[in-house]
Amino acid sequence: MDMQEADAGTGRARRAGGGPWAAAGANLTLGVFAILPFRYILWLTTYLSPPDHGDQSAGATSYDTAPYAASPVDIWGAGLSGLVILAMAVVIDVLMPRQEGWSTRLWLGTAALIPVPFIACKVLGVF
Repeated sequence: MDMQEADAGTGRARRAGGGPWAAAGANLTLGVFAILPFRYILWLTTYLSPPDHGDQSAGATSYDTAPYAASPVDIWGAGLSGLVILAMAVVIDVLMPRQEGWSTRLWLGTAALIPVPFIACKVLGVF
């Protein structure tokens, strides 16, 4: 076997390694880790919205209009965990396929699967 045949075989193996099942599996696994930032964001948007005070047209003005305060741990937890997941997505969906010679379009297309584990947990009533 000469050097060109060895390189050709390696190139085929590298291209085949990044198929749709590998891309989908990697992004679904990343989605499991993304449950934490999604959960933080859901909590922040659900519980930190201003409370409903009913009909305001009756002239009632004796209520507090300030939204509930979030602790710095909640804000930093949402931000940092979201940045970690974003960095992991860039490595998994952009840098790794480019290094291995795989189709970046396929990997970026399957990045839409990242929220699927969170949505599945919401549908199943896990939290």
